[in-house]
Amino acid sequence: MTETIPAVSPPEVYETYYGPAIFSPLADALLPHAGVRPGERVLDLACGTGIVTRRLAALVGHGGRVVGVDVNPAMLEVARRHGGDGIEWREGDGTALDLPESAFDLVTVQQGLQFFPDREAGAQETRRVLAGGGRAVLAVWKGLDHHPLFAALAEAEAPQLVAHGLDVSWQDLVAPFSFGDARALRRLLLDSGFAEVSLAEATVRARFPDADHFLQRLEYAYAGVVPRFAEDPEAFETYLDAVARATTDVVASYRHGDDVVVPMHANIAVART
Repeated sequence: MTETIPAVSPPEVYETYYGPAIFSPLADALLPHAGVRPGERVLDLACGTGIVTRRLAALVGHGGRVVGVDVNPAMLEVARRHGGDGIEWREGDGTALDLPESAFDLVTVQQGLQFFPDREAGAQETRRVLAGGGRAVLAVWKGLDHHPLFAALAEAEAPQLVAHGLDVSWQDLVAPFSFGDARALRRLLLDSGFAEVSLAEATVRARFPDADHFLQRLEYAYAGVVPRFAEDPEAFETYLDAVARATTDVVASYRHGDDVVVPMHANIAVART
C-alpha cells in the first residue's frame, strides 16, 4: 500500500501534482473573469508556485508588469525554476504588502484569502494597491459540505494525527474550505472599500492520475512539512495506512479508470474600485 516518501519538496508536489489536477483547471475558470488586457499592471497575490502568475504574464505581454507575491520562500523558489520571463517574484505578507498604493490595474488571488491570518487586512491591502478603475478577482473554495471526499479525509486524518502526537487542529485540516460563504466574501470586500462586487460560481473536475496511489500522493505534503513524519518515514506510512483504510470506500467512489476525479466548487468574486 505505502511507498517511500519521495525526495521532492512539498512546493514541487504542489506544482507538478496539484497544479495540473486542480489549480490549472481553476485558473481556466478564474481568468475569464479578470478580463486581462495587454500592457496592464497585475499583482498575483498568494501566487504559490506561479500557476496563475505565468498565465497573467502571457496575457499582459512585454508592455505589462506582473508581480507574484507569496509568504512562502520555498514556493517562490519553485516558481522561479518554472520560468515566467519578466515576472517579479517577491516574498511578502498579503496582509501588509511592501508595495505602493494604486500600483496595479488588477489583483488576482486564487485560493489564498482563506489562509490569511487576518482576512480583513488582506482584503484592505488588495484594495489599497489597486488604481482607480482597477479590479480584484478572487477564487475561494466553497465549504466542506460541498466537498465530501475532503470531509471524509479530514475526519480520518484528525484522530491519526493526534495518535502520532501532532498538534494539528480541525481548523488547520479544513482551512482550504473555511471561507465558503459567498455572502460573507462579498461583505468583506465591500467593507474593505471596493465599490462593487459581483459573484459567480465555478466547478472544476480535479483529475488525479494514478488512482492506486492517490492517497499517498495527496498526503505527501505532510511528509515534508511535519517534522515527525519527515524524520520518521515509518510513522508516516503507519499514519497513511490508517487513513487509507478509513477512506477506501469513499475514494473508490471517485475512481474513473486509472484516475480519481473530484468535482471541486468555488466562489469567484470580482471586486471593482
